[in-house]
Amino acid sequence: MRKNLLHTALAVVVSFFAFTNVNGQCANDNVLTAGDLTPPGVSLTTIQTFASGQYVLATVEAGANYTITTCGNSNFDSQLTVFNDLTGAFVAYNDDACGVQSTVSFTPAFCGQVRVLLDLYFCNTGTSSMDVSMTMNTPGSGNPTLVSAADQNACDQQSANIGISGNGTGGLPPYTYSWSPPTNLSTTTQPNTTVTTVTTTTVYTLTITDANGCVDRDTVSVAVLAAPPVSLGADTTLCGTSFTLDAGNPGSSYLWSTGAGTQTLNVTQSGTYSVSVQFPSGCFNQDNIVVNLLTPPMYTIGPDTSTCGNSVVVDAGSGYTSYTWSTGATSQTETVITNDTISVTVVDANGCVLTDTIGVTLSPAPSVNIGPDTTQCGGTIALDAGNPGALFFWSNSTSSQVTTVNSSGTYYVNVLTQAGCSASDTVQVTINNQPDVNLGPDTSICLTSVILDAGNPTCTFLWSNLSTSQTVTVGTGTFSVVALDPSGCFDADTISVTTNVPPVVTVSQDTSICAGGTASLNATGGVTYLWSNNATGSTALVSPTTNTAYYVTGTDANGCQASDVVIVTILPNANALFTATVTGATVNLSNQSTGAVSYTWNFGDSSPVNNTASPSHTYATNGTYTVTLTVVGPCGTDTYTQVITISEVGVQDSDIANTLSIYPNPNNGQFTVSFSFTDQKDVTVELIDISGRTISASNLENVLTFNQELGGAELADGVYFVRISTEEGVVTRKIVVQR
Repeated sequence: MRKNLLHTALAVVVSFFAFTNVNGQCANDNVLTAGDLTPPGVSLTTIQTFASGQYVLATVEAGANYTITTCGNSNFDSQLTVFNDLTGAFVAYNDDACGVQSTVSFTPAFCGQVRVLLDLYFCNTGTSSMDVSMTMNTPGSGNPTLVSAADQNACDQQSANIGISGNGTGGLPPYTYSWSPPTNLSTTTQPNTTVTTVTTTTVYTLTITDANGCVDRDTVSVAVLAAPPVSLGADTTLCGTSFTLDAGNPGSSYLWSTGAGTQTLNVTQSGTYSVSVQFPSGCFNQDNIVVNLLTPPMYTIGPDTSTCGNSVVVDAGSGYTSYTWSTGATSQTETVITNDTISVTVVDANGCVLTDTIGVTLSPAPSVNIGPDTTQCGGTIALDAGNPGALFFWSNSTSSQVTTVNSSGTYYVNVLTQAGCSASDTVQVTINNQPDVNLGPDTSICLTSVILDAGNPTCTFLWSNLSTSQTVTVGTGTFSVVALDPSGCFDADTISVTTNVPPVVTVSQDTSICAGGTASLNATGGVTYLWSNNATGSTALVSPTTNTAYYVTGTDANGCQASDVVIVTILPNANALFTATVTGATVNLSNQSTGAVSYTWNFGDSSPVNNTASPSHTYATNGTYTVTLTVVGPCGTDTYTQVITISEVGVQDSDIANTLSIYPNPNNGQFTVSFSFTDQKDVTVELIDISGRTISASNLENVLTFNQELGGAELADGVYFVRISTEEGVVTRKIVVQR
């Protein structure tokens, strides 16, 4: 895209004309000279040197203030006149602002170029030159600027959007827009528009004009893209089952009326077919064709034929309009006198061209010889009827050229060639019993002797140790045997025997370890060892988590093996545990510890420790005590503690003690407490858990009779205490919540 920036005044362009010395300015008839007097910015000055009778150009902005002067260096009494370069309109004039020098200031209302004319005073002619300076005193309103819009490509007869909505900045709004040429544009007065129908590549120019008449331009090229040439050809009728349509234009996208998306389409049915082809550019074209397929009839002149004669007649069938044989014949039938493959082409009434081929083989009768009568010891005999490619019918029901027999008998074969020619032969086969002696492979055994068996019980035997029985018992050595069948057939075999004494493998005694411990198991008596945990070597380190039996198999230098077993038992860890039952001031302790061999009790009241298993202890004062049991076992030490409450040491209220009733006990968490006094008393009723924590408490005054339900479903299973206090004493009773 090319963008041209032109600052010009939007005005009616008129012919340049010469001004006479009206108002003192000189006529616009000076000669242009090289140079540019345009200041580079605000408060900046440009100086050019030129002669009277000449002018230079300067570019100005609307609204900016400029000063042009010759005051700096004047060689003659000068006059300055400024004209609009485009329209020739007078802009400003001065001739004596500083004596013989001149200064002129002006503020243009347009954008573009001005002519700065230098003349002698009263517009006299002369050739003297001087410096002329031009200063930009204040900024102008600026020039409008367009953002470059992208060029566009469009398919032939399609539309294209060009330009940018809201394009244009700078200058003095409002803006007006104009597109040229206006060909096929939806609008020519907006910054963006639509080329409604693209028919040829066109360059469009957008001109923006601000309120000062200052302009900017941008060009957009709209290139027309060609559509693909698509031709499926003329409508066609042909004899066949398929026809391939080609849309051409490789590399394009395709959509056939069948839904296929390939360049070619193989049609197998008559009908109308259409295709749309789209170039990668997006341009597309289409075509359609009518295809009429005539289904050719099935045609055959029969299967390949073989005969034992000297000739065969091949018939191409009747009802066809023409016949053409590969031999050159044109009749319905053709006589073949040599082995050959011939073909015929026929044309039916619909014009369908049909072809078939037939192979003709003329064969003589086969020659069959399966050999003389034969006798042999055991094994098999292969009888070969020759004549590869023929059909074979053997008396043993096989059908291949070669049949293998393994028993005595009379065998015959009938051979039928592909041409239908046949011949046969017979043979007498005698196969005597062949002993099969197999003493097995050479062996090394972990025994002192082994029994060798030659099998074949109907034979007679001769061993290398001169034994003549079917079996012999031998030790280390090499032994052979010959077995002779009554028919005279024989067989022999040899074996090498090595006997070895098995090893005695012993493993260390059964052992016990603590959980997480390791036991070292040792085996002797072998050269190599394999343990049941896949360890190898004479020593295995094991760390079982449960009682485990480990097996080891030892192998000696001869490969003989023996096994032994060892059991590793896991000792339990010491686990301290007890239950406590409080009766009055006495606690009875039931030891439920496991894995322990010694016990140490601390009752929590500074009394001496106790080392019995399940002791009892009586406390001297009421209170809460922590009972600690420490146990020691083969696999460590453990400690268990439990808090108990003693509340029945000391004075009791005799009324409560005599009348107190708590029921049911044990209970499911809800129970009734009942007692009475001979006189009214203040009383406190408390429910306390086994750790001494108060669950509930009631302070009552002037009580004579008490009968209330305590507890609740929220109470967990366990031991609790009901404590009733008066000024006369305290009574405590244990209850058990058990669901």
